[in-house]
Amino acid sequence: MQGEDRLIADIRQFNRFYTSQLGLLRQHIFDSEYSLTESRVLYEIQFNGQTTATGIRDALKIDAGYLSRVLRSFEKKGLVLKHPLPEDGRSSYLQLTARGRKAVAGMNEQSNEQIRQMLASLTPEQREQAGGAMNLLRRLLHAPGSATTMDQVAIRTDLRPGDIGDMIRLHGRVYAEEYQYDLTFEQYVAETLQEFLQTYDPAKDRVWLAHVGGELAGMVAIIHRGKGKGQLRWFLLAPFCRGIGLGKELLGQAMAFCRQQRLREVYLLTTHQQEAAAILYKKAGFVKTASTPQRLWGHDLYEERYDLRLTYK
Repeated sequence: MQGEDRLIADIRQFNRFYTSQLGLLRQHIFDSEYSLTESRVLYEIQFNGQTTATGIRDALKIDAGYLSRVLRSFEKKGLVLKHPLPEDGRSSYLQLTARGRKAVAGMNEQSNEQIRQMLASLTPEQREQAGGAMNLLRRLLHAPGSATTMDQVAIRTDLRPGDIGDMIRLHGRVYAEEYQYDLTFEQYVAETLQEFLQTYDPAKDRVWLAHVGGELAGMVAIIHRGKGKGQLRWFLLAPFCRGIGLGKELLGQAMAFCRQQRLREVYLLTTHQQEAAAILYKKAGFVKTASTPQRLWGHDLYEERYDLRLTYK
């Protein structure tokens, strides 16, 4: 079995696993009186605060007639209230009653406990990997609400085994996909990181690594160059976490470190293709001081230098 057939088989195996693991084939979920679909309807009303039957039907892709029967049952049980829409008296929006909110809270807690038990045997790193894999799948399939946000990002500054390899890999993959750089670029990144490790001093050098669900999503570094000078290097964001403020946050932390170290000059080397990064550099006070044509990584480029002078009172 190869290619697409293997992928389909893998997905179906996972489907069988999680439906069994979560008990999704039981008549009632969490040993409550509600079916899986009924619980999903309650969750949808709670999640939206107030919504309409049309909104629920579109979100859950369920039959209108069946949904109507479910909602009538919820009304009779005192779980849901209907309120006429001000702009259209023929339609109503739905809200949970106190009893409905209590029912959902109970199912939420049971669901949380079920997941705690599933994860109990995993190490913290394995738990992060599991959550990251689930988020990755949702993101790849463009699930609603799957876009990365800053509250999902964890930034750390301690270098751990495997970090250097991850940094090289992210550079090689992103620059190959977006700029078609050849393997010599990955070699260049590996060589610069090897050089860095030979003189790495945590008191003077700092690397910021941003992770989302255990996956390296962004980075930047400041390297001391002696005599009050530092170099900014390896500033890169994975495509899925751009536009959320991560670049600004990483660069801000790097500049704060430069001031903490009382550096007088900071410089960086880039190319003319890094337009988005250049905007952030300029906002941070960097000024382009050189632009030199070069043949690099299989392309004709302009290698650019930016400099920043820091002053202190």
